[in-house]
Amino acid sequence: MLPASRDLMRAINQFNVLNTIRTAGSISRTKLSEITGQSRASVTNITARLIAENLIYEKETRDSAHRGRRRVLLALNADAAYVVGIKLSAFRVSFAVTDMQADIRSSIVMPVRTSERSAGFVADLIEEGIRHCVNDARLKMDQIAGIGIGVPGFVDRNNGFCHWTPLYRQGKRPLRDLVEKRLGIPTTLENDANAVTMAHQWFGDGMGVQNFVVITIEDGVGMGAVVNGQLYRGAKGVGAEFGHVVVVPGGNPCRCGKRGCLEAYVSDFSILAAARKIWADTRGEGPPRGELNLDDVMDAARRGHPELVRLFDRAGKLLGQGVAGLIQILNPSKIILSGQGVRAGDLMFAPMRAVVAAQCNPVLHDATEIIIHKWQDTDWARGAASLVLQALYKTPFEKIRPVI
Repeated sequence: MLPASRDLMRAINQFNVLNTIRTAGSISRTKLSEITGQSRASVTNITARLIAENLIYEKETRDSAHRGRRRVLLALNADAAYVVGIKLSAFRVSFAVTDMQADIRSSIVMPVRTSERSAGFVADLIEEGIRHCVNDARLKMDQIAGIGIGVPGFVDRNNGFCHWTPLYRQGKRPLRDLVEKRLGIPTTLENDANAVTMAHQWFGDGMGVQNFVVITIEDGVGMGAVVNGQLYRGAKGVGAEFGHVVVVPGGNPCRCGKRGCLEAYVSDFSILAAARKIWADTRGEGPPRGELNLDDVMDAARRGHPELVRLFDRAGKLLGQGVAGLIQILNPSKIILSGQGVRAGDLMFAPMRAVVAAQCNPVLHDATEIIIHKWQDTDWARGAASLVLQALYKTPFEKIRPVI
């Protein structure tokens, strides 16, 4: 077997050092060596280079255990680089500028219907939003080291190509290339659920967890899986498409072209479509069919509208069936449910939990913590930004643009 290349090993070691400093906040070289498993000499060499490039800095603190003796700790320079994360949704585009530590410096949400638009139109929209958000952060475009875009669908990150998405029409050139041409900044296109999963791994409920799953519920249903500390992508880079597992053979049509997918019953889009039909058929009191929104539907269900209660109950049970299967197959420490759809609360998640408990082996069930994540609109874009930061931590010297 051929040995790993020196450049690859250097990138891995450097990433581990930078990420450990980021996670710790501040840390000594000795502790850094213990956590990363690298020799003290290696840590000293790596950190010396990082200090010289202004990526990290030394700060002194008093050690109470040794009568106030000064200790030198290492900390990340958050202003060493900035990236932009973008999330495309059916009715809005979210932007966030973050620093090297993934803290948000500015964010905006642009309400716009992207469905059926061309990739060129979406690229123009992204360019406008990025320039506005960067300016709002009091930065210049030449300070941006990278752009990350999260989009629902079947995304091949390596080639920057989206095989299918419900949001825009594919053109001759991938969206990633169109954005790069407009702004001249390295751009990454990624499945949106993977982006949120990376966000949880970096600064959310997945920090320090080697095996966990994130399920996103919004206009679609997505999933990201971390297995042994690594994001799982599959052989073609489009794995973990949980929302397009068929749970009702021959059932409701799904936007992907199949019938009976989980997304066709659990997503905000599918629940709203079914609720509008119920409202029209029963002539229920409240907003007319064309103006009915998801908040109306949830409010009516919580007030006891029987058919809407059954609608959420069915969605929850089907979701529980899928989650139980994931637990049996993957044995994750955590399953994190995220996205705007978590607003449904117990309407959906009480029946989901009941089915999971009924269909799981008790040992596996008890080993898995199910978390309903309190959703924030910037989570999507921050997740997309963290994808860029992860790559940046491996090769910052070649990619970070100096702050002037």
